[in-house]
Amino acid sequence: MNRKPKGIIYPKANRINFVELTPLPLGPSDVRVRTLATSITPGVERFVLTGKSITSKEIKFPVLSGSELVGEVVEIGSNVIDVEVGDYVFVHRVDNWLELTPLFGCQAEYVVTNQANVIPIRRQPEEKDILIGLVAYAISAVKKLNLEAIERILIVGLGSVGLMLAEYLNYKGFSAVDACEKYQTRGLLAAAKDIAFDILDFPSDYLERYDVIIETTGRLLILEQAMKLLKPRGTFLLVGNYDEMKLDYRLIQDKEPIFVTSIRTSDDDFFEAKYLLSEDALPVEKFLTHRFPVSEYEQAYDVALNRADAIKTVLVW
Repeated sequence: MNRKPKGIIYPKANRINFVELTPLPLGPSDVRVRTLATSITPGVERFVLTGKSITSKEIKFPVLSGSELVGEVVEIGSNVIDVEVGDYVFVHRVDNWLELTPLFGCQAEYVVTNQANVIPIRRQPEEKDILIGLVAYAISAVKKLNLEAIERILIVGLGSVGLMLAEYLNYKGFSAVDACEKYQTRGLLAAAKDIAFDILDFPSDYLERYDVIIETTGRLLILEQAMKLLKPRGTFLLVGNYDEMKLDYRLIQDKEPIFVTSIRTSDDDFFEAKYLLSEDALPVEKFLTHRFPVSEYEQAYDVALNRADAIKTVLVW
């Protein structure tokens, strides 16, 4: 393919542009994919747009945005065994770019990526397949909990991750889930029982009520405020995107809380997520709140990053 693909980049902090890109040549273990749809993940993009990395990789502008796509395989390397030309796939990482920092690097017209980053869909794709990564992220997090030993869970933050965690817990048969979310429109979507607008709104009968508090917002100071709601030696499960870990240990030491982090997603998680979506096991349509053609990318990013009712914003290529 001689024509250079176009993609959405951050040329510098708080700037966005749609430009031609230069992918690296196709390697023997690589797959070239024509993008059909991508999504905008607010928690990730807010950090990257301002020049903050959510991984150990240092960010240097320009940065290619995006963290997931659904597309069609148009070319494969000689060592590729899992997919063929014409297959539809979900891609969760693209590293093969020149002169760009690709944190995940999926917001482009065509991509070249290692076959390890490709999940075959094995059927005609649907819009909900863009959620494979989100569902897999929730699966990975819940695997770190022993649900049989837990009576009640509090989810702090009902963005896409918090909402999906509530849905997956419900699917697993665990319905004793409460939440804290400042936007009512998100609370109305949640598979949760009791929902507070602020962590300080919980009345006294909720003190030391929760075995697990799942923090999805990336705001560590909330943990100090939530400590009174956690049972002694309860667990904080951290699944948000964090800048620096800053906690006043004096305010939390008496509870002796356990901190568990969840960021990695395995192939098994991705394949289970694909299966659940194929079987309509989760009510995920409500997550796909906004859609734009890629030509309207500026409006799409404005909606995704600034509107409370935007859970997952889809770009159609």
